[in-house]
Amino acid sequence: MGMSEFKEVMADFSQLGSLALKGVVSAPWIDLWLRIGPPPAKWTAVLTSLFQFMVVIWGFNFWSNMDIGKLNIRIKAALGVFCVGLISSLFLTAVFTVSPGEGRERVIKGWILRDDVRPLIKPSYSPEQALRDSEYDPNTVWTTASVATMRILLTVMWLGTFSSCAGYLTGFIIIQRRHST
Repeated sequence: MGMSEFKEVMADFSQLGSLALKGVVSAPWIDLWLRIGPPPAKWTAVLTSLFQFMVVIWGFNFWSNMDIGKLNIRIKAALGVFCVGLISSLFLTAVFTVSPGEGRERVIKGWILRDDVRPLIKPSYSPEQALRDSEYDPNTVWTTASVATMRILLTVMWLGTFSSCAGYLTGFIIIQRRHST
C-alpha cells in the first residue's frame, strides 16, 4: 500500500499535500539564491533534495500501515527535530561561516587555530582578519581537522533538519489521506 499511495500523492497535482511534498523536496534549491545553508551551496542543495526525497519514499513505504497514534508521535518528533535543527543550523552557519563578499560562496571556519597563527591573534588582529589576509583559505588559519569537522557538522545538521521536515510532511499527508478515505 505504501508505494502505491506515494504514487497517487505525487500524481495528484491538485492536492495541497502533493504540492507540499514537491515543495519540500525542491525547497533546498531556493538556498542557491538565499545562501543561508552551509557551503558549498550547490552540493548541499543537491544532497538535501536527495535526502528529502529518500525520506518521503521511506516514510510512505514504512509508515503507511502504521497505527495513527504511533504516526502522530513520529510526526511530532519530526517537527521538533526540524525546529531545533533549523535554529541550530542557522546559529552554526552564522558563527562558523564568513562571507568573503557579494556573490562569493561562504567560507567555513574552524574552531582550533593553527599553532603558527595563534601568536598572531591579538585584540587588534582577529582570526577573521587573518582569514581575509589569507585570501579566505580557512586551512591557513584553522587546523584542517577543525575546518573539516565543522563542514561535516554543518552539512549533517542541515540534511537532518530538512529530512525531518520531509518526514513530518509525509506523516501528515498519510494521516490526512486516511481521514479523507
